[in-house]
Amino acid sequence: MVTQIIPMTLVNHSWIRRDIVGGNLALELVNTVSGWNSDPEDWVPDIAGFLVWARTCGVLDEGEQNAAARRAKDSPAAAERVLASVKELRFALWRLVDSLERRKPPEPGDLSVLDEWRRRLAISEQIIVRRNKIEFTINRDISALELPGLRVTAAALPFLKNLPTARIKTCRARDCGWKFVDQSRNRSRRWCDMAVCGNLAKTRQYRARNS
Repeated sequence: MVTQIIPMTLVNHSWIRRDIVGGNLALELVNTVSGWNSDPEDWVPDIAGFLVWARTCGVLDEGEQNAAARRAKDSPAAAERVLASVKELRFALWRLVDSLERRKPPEPGDLSVLDEWRRRLAISEQIIVRRNKIEFTINRDISALELPGLRVTAAALPFLKNLPTARIKTCRARDCGWKFVDQSRNRSRRWCDMAVCGNLAKTRQYRARNS
């Protein structure tokens, strides 16, 4: 089952480390859209933008990003398929996290999308021994283009299984909607970034009171 993909404005965003605020790769992927509940903007409009995001949030290292870019250049059709598939995962994760945050039943289609990625991850992993411990890692034969989606899935599965529901927040800014794990002691964080959305909201409130 395929989840509904909502229309979005494509935006070429210049990713910086300060944009990485979610606290888990699942939320970082969700946060490649700004304004989920208003006028959504897709900040990874093409494979190049997606790979810059992947490097910025640490899901790819520099060598992997370069390898993925070469693969995308050699096989544009494969790159488009990967991007479409990851965006489907992004939509499913947003819906799932939002449902769990609001304590509502998730959509079966979203669960199906995540389950398909779980299967992809399972057949892509191999067992290795590192520092005398057994670990699961993605097979080196997997295309660098496939790595971001698989690594997001690897981070998303345990995160969703033990979701800290009381600490999952949605940025209060009306045109943002990014999700994050609130690590503050008293769970009082309201904004994805106080210096950006927080100050903007305070400025709007000030102007409204003094207009």
